[in-house]
Order: sequence, then C-alpha cells, then structure tokens
Amino acid sequence: MKIYINNFNIDVLSSIMKSLSEYFVSSETYIQIYSEDGIYQIDDNSIKKQNVIDKEIEIFKEYHEDFTLIADQSYYALEKVSCLPSEHIANNVKRCFFTPDKNSALKLVIEGSILENNSLKKNKDTYGIHPYDIYIEVVKDINMNDELVKKEIIVFLSLLN
Repeated sequence: MKIYINNFNIDVLSSIMKSLSEYFVSSETYIQIYSEDGIYQIDDNSIKKQNVIDKEIEIFKEYHEDFTLIADQSYYALEKVSCLPSEHIANNVKRCFFTPDKNSALKLVIEGSILENNSLKKNKDTYGIHPYDIYIEVVKDINMNDELVKKEIIVFLSLLN
C-alpha cells in the first residue's frame, strides 16, 4: 500500500532530502520503460511487465493537523518477459527509502530520475536524483487509525515540515 500526502508541494523535495540524510536506509535503481503495450521494469537480472491491479483508495481528511492522506491499495503484478516493444521511452529511476526506526513496517519513499554526472556534483545532497514523487510505503495491510501506526505516520509528516 502507498500512502500519499494530498496537495504536497513536490518542488520542495530536493530540500527535504537534505534534511532526511540521518534517516536514509537504502535505495534501489531500475529502468522504467513506457510503451503503447504497457509499462516495464528492468532491474539487474530481469525484464518485467507491470500489470496494474487497481484497488480502491481511502481518503483520511485532516489525518494530522492540516495533512490529508490518500491510502492506495493498488499495486503492480510483475510478469517476467523476454523482450521489450521496439518503440518506447526509458527512464532511469532511483527509489530512496527513509525511516526513523529500522524496525518499522512503514518507509518514506522518494523516487526520482537519476541525474547525469555533471548534475550530480551540483545536487550531491539529493542522492543523485531529480525527485518527482514521495509517499509512505507499507508492506502489509494496516489500520491507519491504529494508535501505533498513526504515531509512525505523524513522525514522517513532522520530518516533512
């Protein structure tokens, strides 16, 4: 599940990443391919087609202070394939994971396009990416109103102020 912050100003992601360095856990990179046939993902050892499994969203108005959250249960079912459509657009993607507690089931994720070498020197505090998305990722189903879950989400929201 992904939890999005409604009306979050994406333009501040670069400056936010600088302040999150102590919470950085890991990152992953892959190539995302867009074609008329669908969306594909290429990682170190495979090509996978991303088949969307669309689910309902749930909106939590004023979840904490002025923050409204959108919980999206949708996900991609990955199907291994052996070839790509000849006409496509490719994007080198990096996902950076942050968490104030390494044992947490929740992770703050910032995604972005990987910068070229000359841009890396100017933007070393952004983990080598031009960020374009932010969300909280949850591995399993959770109750958003559970007191412990809410505390963890509020920690993430406070890091973004």
